[in-house]
Amino acid sequence: MASRRSRETAYGELLTALLDVRLDPATERFDAELDAAEADGRIDPATAKVLRWWQRESLRAMLEHTRSVVPPTLIALEKAAGRVDDEVEAASESWARVAGDDAPPAPPRHSRVPAPQDEEPAGDVTPPADLSEHRRRMLVAGLTRKPREQ
Repeated sequence: MASRRSRETAYGELLTALLDVRLDPATERFDAELDAAEADGRIDPATAKVLRWWQRESLRAMLEHTRSVVPPTLIALEKAAGRVDDEVEAASESWARVAGDDAPPAPPRHSRVPAPQDEEPAGDVTPPADLSEHRRRMLVAGLTRKPREQ
């Protein structure tokens, strides 16, 4: 089984490859508009150069953030998914005790990716929070239904 570090590295390499082959028509449009503004005299060459630099730096920062955040997040999701069967088993046993049902619990009905075995964080990357303890907490705001208008 692959260690956490090797899986995180593999995710990072895959993500880097996907980001490297992306099309970027917005940057092409930005350059075209900036070139047109410079040609029309609406912006001077030095300002165009500075704007182009900071636009590229913004993209580099976003890509680096993505490369550093997504792989450990995927590992955390794998770990949480790896605990699902145990949690369902515990809930099934709990229900059986409450309901007085002596029947054995049903086996898991889905396959899952095994959780990585190596718990050591990679390099200076801070491992993500353990999501299994927060399974009932809403992780993404905005997914709730809006109240019905009356």
